[in-house]
Amino acid sequence: MKGFDKEFRDLPHYICAITERIWEGRQVGDIRKYYSRNCPVRSPTGLVKGADAVVAATLATLAEFPDRLLLGEDVVWKGDAKAGFLSSHRILSLATHAGNGAFGEATNRRLRYRIIADCLVRDNQVREEWLVRDQGAIARCLGMSAREMAQMQINKGDKGFFTPAKDVRSAYRAKFSKDKDALAYLKLWRDLWECADLSSVSRMYDTAATLFAPGGVDYSGHAEIDKFHLGYLASFDNAVFQACDLTATENERGKTVALRWEITGKNSGRGIFSCESKGAPIYMMGISHARFASGKILQEWTLTDEVAVWKQILA
Repeated sequence: MKGFDKEFRDLPHYICAITERIWEGRQVGDIRKYYSRNCPVRSPTGLVKGADAVVAATLATLAEFPDRLLLGEDVVWKGDAKAGFLSSHRILSLATHAGNGAFGEATNRRLRYRIIADCLVRDNQVREEWLVRDQGAIARCLGMSAREMAQMQINKGDKGFFTPAKDVRSAYRAKFSKDKDALAYLKLWRDLWECADLSSVSRMYDTAATLFAPGGVDYSGHAEIDKFHLGYLASFDNAVFQACDLTATENERGKTVALRWEITGKNSGRGIFSCESKGAPIYMMGISHARFASGKILQEWTLTDEVAVWKQILA
């Protein structure tokens, strides 16, 4: 780990250690040490630039969820000290909604939701980040639908969401993995979105596969997973799928593939985002992790921000 503090054994250790230090350890100011001064953090809710802005956002989250616990499930990664590392960190977050904030007045309800954060890391600092938080799961834990939460935030004056037009130039140039399972996973997504080929579900998923989907909803087996994909495919007219990054890591948990992707199109008024209006331009950022065995997907975690999509429709 040339260029990093000596305490860090490898990139997964660095990512997990600084995450725990900042959140559970309450050393929020360490963000200024571990995030570069102008680091862009992209999420479906918008673009935040710089370590100071990340500190402010972290403090606001802790004020609303003071007991927030981040359980690191996996880090999929690649790279080296010279070119920089790319990590994809999947986290299960547990928290109590004990303070007022972006999610309304305190309810003291327990939350359970996932986040996946992709980070470009070099010389002991996060230089860029792409973060998808499952706000749909947060909404459901608080007794609302994703649409109702989006409307609540709009009513409070929060109409923000990310689009590529709001982005800043990235220094990262993706190098797609050549791993056979990673390439097969990318082909699955392209077959679904470019060809509407739902037969790829039965080809790629194990018969007992489980998909942990947006909204904190789980799907098991080919029929349920087919239903999930169909619900998203039907939601967009003129959809364009773009793969942004592809990584594969094999460790004691097995082989996991990470795919960051984006979809642009228009709301069709059908599917997952069924509503009376249609035609709104939609940009959706997503990150997926898939665990493979013998060429089949055993488990998959796909995250989008359904609340951010509903904001685009309602606004």
